[in-house]
Amino acid sequence: MTVGWAVFRNYVGHAKEIKGDVTDYPRFFLMPSTSHVESDIEGRNVISLLADEHIDYEVEMVVRLGDDLEPVEMCVGCDTTNRTRQTLAKEKGWPWLEGKGFRGSGVLGTWTAWDPETMEIGLSKNGEIKQQATTDLMVHSLDSIMGHLRNWYGLSPGDLVWTGTPEGVGPMSEGDIIEAWMKNSNGEVISKLTAECKI
Repeated sequence: MTVGWAVFRNYVGHAKEIKGDVTDYPRFFLMPSTSHVESDIEGRNVISLLADEHIDYEVEMVVRLGDDLEPVEMCVGCDTTNRTRQTLAKEKGWPWLEGKGFRGSGVLGTWTAWDPETMEIGLSKNGEIKQQATTDLMVHSLDSIMGHLRNWYGLSPGDLVWTGTPEGVGPMSEGDIIEAWMKNSNGEVISKLTAECKI
């Protein structure tokens, strides 16, 4: 069973907007396999909301590991966060699983072959761009992330690595259309996601 290894506060702008610190080495939270939702070949997907609970979008580059535990594929993803549950967990000192690893929280776009070059990731809500950044702005590079994962944890083929979100996260409502993309250095869209928010 594969899991998602999600990097915590890996863009300075996002850390500032949530009034958090940037850690000296990559730290992670886990996303179980049931949290991941694959898109169809056109990148269509669904984001599941809960009535009366605050759920945010967070665009990220996601990497899939091959049999040799090296990156083999990548896609754009929307790591949805239940702030209602996460905030309560922070206040009480509880684990974050309800806020970050619930069923359907990891919404995946279309997969493409791994490319180590700098990528641009972005997200719009109802046609308005909300997040946009390049992966060279990550505090901890993928090499650093992978080195730490190998040194501390037991990885498995097929595991996903969520590399963090830039600033601009925000809430979603039923009926919102979330579009996300990843572009290569030539400006070509190599991964896409279009998701309708549903309760």
